[in-house]
Amino acid sequence: MNDYRNDKSTCTFYTKIGACRHGEKCSRTHVKPLSSDTLLLPNLYQNPKLNKNEGEELSQKQIREYFDHFYKDIFLKFASIGEVDSLVVCENENNHLNGNVYVKFTNKDTAYNACLDLNQSWFGGRPVHSELSPVESFSDANCRAYETDSCNRGDHCNFMHIRKPSGQLRSSLYRSQEKRKILRELKDLGYEIGNDASETSKNTNPNPSINSNANNENSDSIDSKSSINQPTTSEPTTSVAAVAALFK
Repeated sequence: MNDYRNDKSTCTFYTKIGACRHGEKCSRTHVKPLSSDTLLLPNLYQNPKLNKNEGEELSQKQIREYFDHFYKDIFLKFASIGEVDSLVVCENENNHLNGNVYVKFTNKDTAYNACLDLNQSWFGGRPVHSELSPVESFSDANCRAYETDSCNRGDHCNFMHIRKPSGQLRSSLYRSQEKRKILRELKDLGYEIGNDASETSKNTNPNPSINSNANNENSDSIDSKSSINQPTTSEPTTSVAAVAALFK
């Protein structure tokens, strides 16, 4: 099934990175997958380091807060569609990788449905483009020199310059996702979930449901209006549905 990856006529960069600087003019073949658990949303992240106004200087704190809000918004959108395995955002300074977002779901069916959903969405006032990506390993696609601030290839680097969210934010998002997964599994088993874990009990009703208060209390959340100067909270504070204000 993956024989094309060893074919010399296939573009290695497109296969490994999901993007090629030569685009459609590349002399080698870009094999677009018919199924994949990974999606690419090209140029979705508007890097403030590259899109700032002339003469404007942004502090590292402002850039970090801006990125954390962006990461939280898109994670919640993806998680509302299906379980997110991993999420990567590129901040390369070249056109084919700049702002690329890659999301890997736990299965191919979820990724396919997410692709259809996202291609009917808007984010930050711009239409979203989503496509199935051949990328299998973010580790192989990652520029290790960039992690140590030693990449000297600049905009000529064809590997991912990955921007990472604050550790506390990332942990809280994945913990919340896991919590929702457990609640869904308990619901499927016929349990009714109270306002806290100690109130979980077997539901004798033939049509069990999760208490709406529990949904609000345990769901991920964001502030629907992200800005560079807005402080990042360590824990989400409103429901997942609030992300719909950004994805319309």
